[in-house]
Amino acid sequence: MGERIVIQVNDDVFEFDFAIAGTGYSVDPTKRPELADFAQHIALWRDRYEPLEDLRDDYLGTHPYLGKAREYLEKVPGTAPYLKDIHVFNPAGFVSFGLPIGDIFSIRRDIPGIVSCISHDLFFEDWAHHEARITGDIAPDFENSLYAAAVWKQPNEAATR
Repeated sequence: MGERIVIQVNDDVFEFDFAIAGTGYSVDPTKRPELADFAQHIALWRDRYEPLEDLRDDYLGTHPYLGKAREYLEKVPGTAPYLKDIHVFNPAGFVSFGLPIGDIFSIRRDIPGIVSCISHDLFFEDWAHHEARITGDIAPDFENSLYAAAVWKQPNEAATR
């Protein structure tokens, strides 16, 4: 069928333009082509922690040193602030958190925290806009004359005598 990938499952046939196959774990950001333009700015465990010689493990040192929302951190603060917007929910987070990351069991544990941090960041990225909405003048929905007669008024004491 041309250049498409065709998969048959029972009686159903599915066609795809391409397939993505995962064949193992590669956690070193410097080896990932999709990160090539900025991988040199990503903090790795070997940049932040130097174990005793007999405890050294070069593979563990290639894992990214992640922030609390599983985001990349800068190797040198101030050189790549955009890294905070890239969150890692995969096995590369194992060394930073000491737990498997990106599997089914970690979804319930990790996703709420990641979503909370991303929501916080998005809100404060637009803080000036939110502050202007909160403190700014609000145009009335209707002219006062449309509902002024319906507003209860204290009777004039002199008029009631």
